[in-house]
Amino acid sequence: MSKSNDFQQQFDLRNYVLVIAEKPKAAQKIAEALSAKKRLKVGNVYIWVAKWNGSTYVIAPAAGHLFTLSTDDRGYPTFIFKWVPRYIVDSSARFSKKFFETLKLLSKHATSFINACDYDIEGSLIGFMIIKHFGDLRKAKRAKFSSLTPYEIRKAFSHLEELDYNMVEAGYCRHVLDWLWGINISRMLMDFYRKVFTKRVVLSAGRVQTPTLAHVVDIILSRRWHVPTPYAVIDVKIRLGSNVVKLEYSDKPLESLDKARSVAEKIRRDPYAIVEQVIKGFKTIDPPHPFNLPDLQAEAYRVYKVSPYRTQKIAEELYLDALISYPRTNSQKLPPTLNNNEVLSRIALNAKYSELVEGMLHETGKMLRPNNGPMDDPAHPAIYPTGEKPRSLEPLHEKIYDLIVRRYIATFAKPLRIAELSITLYIHGLRYTLSAVKVVEAGWLKYYPFFLYSKNQFLLDYEFGKGMKIPIESFTIRMRYTKSVSPPSRISLLKWMENMGIGTEATRAEIIELLFRRGYVVSKSRSIDVSDTGLLIVFLLRKYVQELVSIDLTRKFEERLSVIRDGKLKCDEVVKDAVKTLSEHISNVARFKEDLKKEVFKIVPSHSTPLEKSCVICKRIPNEEKFCVFHQVAYERVVKEFEKWKTFGFNWHEYLEKLVKLKVTGMYVREVAEYLLKNSSIV
Repeated sequence: MSKSNDFQQQFDLRNYVLVIAEKPKAAQKIAEALSAKKRLKVGNVYIWVAKWNGSTYVIAPAAGHLFTLSTDDRGYPTFIFKWVPRYIVDSSARFSKKFFETLKLLSKHATSFINACDYDIEGSLIGFMIIKHFGDLRKAKRAKFSSLTPYEIRKAFSHLEELDYNMVEAGYCRHVLDWLWGINISRMLMDFYRKVFTKRVVLSAGRVQTPTLAHVVDIILSRRWHVPTPYAVIDVKIRLGSNVVKLEYSDKPLESLDKARSVAEKIRRDPYAIVEQVIKGFKTIDPPHPFNLPDLQAEAYRVYKVSPYRTQKIAEELYLDALISYPRTNSQKLPPTLNNNEVLSRIALNAKYSELVEGMLHETGKMLRPNNGPMDDPAHPAIYPTGEKPRSLEPLHEKIYDLIVRRYIATFAKPLRIAELSITLYIHGLRYTLSAVKVVEAGWLKYYPFFLYSKNQFLLDYEFGKGMKIPIESFTIRMRYTKSVSPPSRISLLKWMENMGIGTEATRAEIIELLFRRGYVVSKSRSIDVSDTGLLIVFLLRKYVQELVSIDLTRKFEERLSVIRDGKLKCDEVVKDAVKTLSEHISNVARFKEDLKKEVFKIVPSHSTPLEKSCVICKRIPNEEKFCVFHQVAYERVVKEFEKWKTFGFNWHEYLEKLVKLKVTGMYVREVAEYLLKNSSIV
């Protein structure tokens, strides 16, 4: 008996349409929407059989990408690649073999195919590759839906479309570009490392990953080289009836203690603040836009300190539970076809939100006009709750779901109205400000209460006029010190990538996590620090293949991927350009190999370097006579900034002692100051 007959007899499946879902949970939701009556187990994978619209549908899941790029070539550069089963070359994907084998078997007996994977470039490519390798693309259609609700799925299956070849080509091209970049630059880095340290380690570089790492390195070095500069301010408190209020200093910093003491003496003789300007009025703030993925990630971090990657994973799980629409979207617009009345009525069945929905509908007179934002996405609308009632959710899932529901309700609500007061005061040549805010009409804030708008509300009860003299209760001269740039965080990196136009809303958080997994960056409280390995990679690549670290080059290829998606460019042209760029830069590396060991140990400390040949502070090879490249820059900045400290009465020794004590002093600067103190160095 043939295998074909054996399969059909065992499962009684004939003349069926094979529906390919991206994941098992999505397959189950599709099966439920199509009223599947039968669940079978084929090759340890559950599939569903449905009779719908006069046809037999077999719904089977993939497990994400079942194919990946690989090469038989060794060394670098290499530009020859092929698509292979992912489980063969990726040990972490061995679980996908059973899905691969099941879909291969089911495809043999299918009369036609439907790609029902997520409607984005990755989902389009996943389904396309399965049908291309196992089936017949001429007999394939596309199901497009933005949520896994029964209504959306049935609507998609009633209006099947042709395969989205532009999306497929954009997805294919992204994988090829990432593979070409990754395999060649990673092999080059590992070759460098092996030549210097005589051992193999896994290092990686990437088209988006490496410019992102370089951005982290630039911020961290700026912080480590920061020499704080002293300045003086005079803190002032005024008396308003029974209230004592601290003014906000809004003038230029005082550049010497003498200036500060001179002003303080004037205040002592004439202790009044003069009102220079009063601005009082009302302000209307429109409702927030519906969420796209970057907005959701930013808000989840701001409100709950949830990492962008974790937020994205939770949102994807909520989508697979049919609780929200597809989350990997850049759109801030709700679709005009969405029945918001129905969605809200279903949300109101949840006791937690019933009063909120009723209140919003009452206030707006049931006129539902969402405050759509400017961002759009050709594939999916903004994120919205489907109205499906959640079962028991984990605490973090509940918080993210609540954020999405409240944001959705709020976007229909009335504007927020606040009363504002801003006063400018003049105190002996210096300007100060005093401000107050009070919510007059809560509007959308009742439904999305994650902002604080109240401040010094009692001030709104006072009458202030220009020229009014207000008694100063107390004043103090404060010495302050300039701070360095803020440390990078997961959310600041995500926003930077978005602003720079690199990566996609679906990949940015994953790329940031990859930097952690590779050990290039590490967590430090709520911020990010860079490791010596991360420093080394950026310095080596900037020295030998600088353009490949360039944000401009990465952005150029990202823009071309968008043009491919629009059907105005072919992948072959982009790949040809990428091969040319990589080939030119990598071929230039050979002439640097002799100096490689020296260059590496300028960046990474080495315990094998003789003490007399090391930086006087660390184990790196010196860049100058005494210091390595990092401590040399720090030393030069310490010497230069001393001139500003003299105006505050510090001598050289006192200056160095202060640098050591201040928390805002950069790490390399502190280490140089400690060395100079111990060695009694004088400038």
